[in-house]
Amino acid sequence: MRKALILGLVWLAVSGVASAQYLPQQQTPQTANPMHDNNNPNGNPSDSSRNRQHPTPPTPTTAPVPRCADLAVTTLGFVSTIPGGPALAAGEVALQFDVHNAGTSMYVAPGGASQTLSLEYQTPGGVHQVATLPLPPPVAGTTPTSAGGVTLAQGQSWRGYMRMTFPEAARRWPLKLRINFAQSNSPYAARISDCDPDNDEVVVPRSQLPPPPQPAG
Repeated sequence: MRKALILGLVWLAVSGVASAQYLPQQQTPQTANPMHDNNNPNGNPSDSSRNRQHPTPPTPTTAPVPRCADLAVTTLGFVSTIPGGPALAAGEVALQFDVHNAGTSMYVAPGGASQTLSLEYQTPGGVHQVATLPLPPPVAGTTPTSAGGVTLAQGQSWRGYMRMTFPEAARRWPLKLRINFAQSNSPYAARISDCDPDNDEVVVPRSQLPPPPQPAG
């Protein structure tokens, strides 16, 4: 009896081992698919290709900076004497100005007659011109530039004085200093080469106006 029980237990153990050898192994996604990509847990081939390929983002493009000159005018106030210059006549004053090339290239014009500077004010009756001056301003003892070419390098300025007899009516209206460019049909005209027309004129501040004349007596 005991011997039969022992033999039965041995037979059960051997049968269990044998049956375990024939059971199918439990498959995981990794073992079931030998082409499985660990970086793609969803098993989607398109996801896997996106993970392996990292496209280079497009290089941002910036608009090129335009190459052109830009004359900008500034007033520096009225004076009663011109340093190193001729004496002013009785009742005359002079407006000091600065014309600066604020552009990205050299200003080039056929001659001094291609651009002028004017001081003017406007009333309901129209525009009244107080004074005008060619640019660059004439320098005593030098040859006028009206017949030859004119250039102004980037970052450089023309400075000078505009002489006039100041009209008292100009105190009641905005007084403007303006750059005027000669008209031309050429594609290389001075007016076309100016980038920003908004700084071609400036209002003279009232604080810069000359003092009113003293009453006689």
